[in-house]
Amino acid sequence: MADDQEVSTANTSEPKVSRVPQKVERTRSPLAPIALLAALVAIGVAVWALLSVPEASSTADRQLTGDPKTRVCDAGQLVAMGVQIQTNVRIGTEPAALEAVAANARLSMLGGGDYLLSQISADTPGDIADAARKFGSELQVIGMNAIAGTDNADPAQADRIKAAESSRNTLGELCAK
Repeated sequence: MADDQEVSTANTSEPKVSRVPQKVERTRSPLAPIALLAALVAIGVAVWALLSVPEASSTADRQLTGDPKTRVCDAGQLVAMGVQIQTNVRIGTEPAALEAVAANARLSMLGGGDYLLSQISADTPGDIADAARKFGSELQVIGMNAIAGTDNADPAQADRIKAAESSRNTLGELCAK
């Protein structure tokens, strides 16, 4: 009989478990998919740029059209605007959104620097060509350091950013003349 009591108390002390599925509410921000999409697009463009076959002729051999000063000045303005827009986009505070903005900023610096340098030709006025080369190269260095994980608060990176802003202003002043 003692055994019967033990068995019966053991059966009643078992926890009752519901086998009915319970729906758990999760709040999701619509910004995470947008940020992920932006990051994937940036990665796709970067991969495409790396894998695309370069033209048979070098940059020096190809003919650039239009007035050299106007072409380089317009490119400098376009690059400066692109970098400004991409580094100041606010799509949310979620980690994926912040990483997407950072990826686009890096891409705009690297691509913008390359684009600006590609617009310089032998007939570009010397002072404008020098300022554009300096600005384009500085953007590329900032972008590569950012890809390598250097934070903008790092003293060397902060100095690079200030130098690029100065170069952008110099190019703008030369183009305004």
